[in-house]
Amino acid sequence: MIKKVFCCVAALLILVSVPTFAVEQQQNKSLPEVLTLQQCLDLAMQNNKQIQEAKKQVEIAENAVKEAKAGFWPTVQYQVVRDRSDLPQYQVATTYAKTDFKFGINATLPLYTGGILENNVKLAELQLEAAKEELRKATQSLTYNVKQAYYNLWLAEQIYRVQQSSYENMDRHYHQVQIRYRNETASKLDLLRAEVQRDTIKPKVISAKNQVALAKLQLATLIDYPKDKQLTINFDPDSLSVPESVSITLSQVLEEAYQNRPEMRQIKLQSESYRILKEMEEAAYKPNVAVSAGYAGINKDIDIKDWSCAWNLTFSVGGKLYDRKVQAKIDQVKGKEDLTAVRESGLRDQIRLEAEQSLQNLEVNLENIKVNQSTIGLAKESLRMTQIRVDNGMATTMDLMDAQLAHRILSGNCLV
Repeated sequence: MIKKVFCCVAALLILVSVPTFAVEQQQNKSLPEVLTLQQCLDLAMQNNKQIQEAKKQVEIAENAVKEAKAGFWPTVQYQVVRDRSDLPQYQVATTYAKTDFKFGINATLPLYTGGILENNVKLAELQLEAAKEELRKATQSLTYNVKQAYYNLWLAEQIYRVQQSSYENMDRHYHQVQIRYRNETASKLDLLRAEVQRDTIKPKVISAKNQVALAKLQLATLIDYPKDKQLTINFDPDSLSVPESVSITLSQVLEEAYQNRPEMRQIKLQSESYRILKEMEEAAYKPNVAVSAGYAGINKDIDIKDWSCAWNLTFSVGGKLYDRKVQAKIDQVKGKEDLTAVRESGLRDQIRLEAEQSLQNLEVNLENIKVNQSTIGLAKESLRMTQIRVDNGMATTMDLMDAQLAHRILSGNCLV
């Protein structure tokens, strides 16, 4: 009996807890996940397809370096052949007819290739460095895009709050005018003006809400966040430290960009690659020296008896005396070197232009921040004085709401 009661109580607890757990799970699923900037960057680096592709290219380039270095090692080959014929084909001590089995193993080691093997390794290593620079470039670009999307989402949320507060304030103002109109202390014109002022803000509220949804979608796409899950961000603008002035000079920016910008390093690696390719083409007229050793045997059948075997050691020297294509290839590589120099010069000009524009914009933005901080401070002080006037009976609640609205609007405009 006690056992049955215990089982019934346990079943009842399970039945009660399952719906509760399901509701909690549903509530947790509907709640947006709060992400910090670092979490967004980590997700982007893990999930972004461009980063994954760049990493795979680095892996491929590393294997290409291993392949180039393998050229210094000997090559070992083997061969097993079974021939059938009615005519004698081989004369090794004894003539075998109709069926012959032969085998052989051979090893070849290059001794001198005119620098082709060494340059192959150098070229593969340069291509590996270029792949790493492409990964660094993709990482920098993704970091910039994620930060921009993150701050754009925060800005869109702030603008939406400002527009929503403006609409709510004007709605309260409209209802107050409506009450005054019913009490015949306000005219029909005052009521219509209040209604138009309120309704004018409503499209702005809808537009701001849509901008928030679009900003969330852009951020979710960059970090490959599940589209069926809600997200929001956690950012405190007071945590940012704004310098008083621009402390970096144009020469410092240019020196850093010319040395470390991925595009500049890639074009330098490309120029070095063309130089190595030219050396490899010029090495076509240099001799190739190699040594090979082999061991072979032949027998009438596969039986281990009566095999005729022999070994050989070969030292070879060979090369080209004339090839019209060689000079054409050398001229082609020289042309690519000249083209790379032109591209590098153009890239330097573009970097200088971007650096000057960025420094000028940075200086202007710092001054705008100072002005905006002063403007927000003025709005806060106006709100504080209005609150004091309301407490002393010298201003109405509507004056206080107007001051609060002005503070929100100024804060929103300063953010933009």
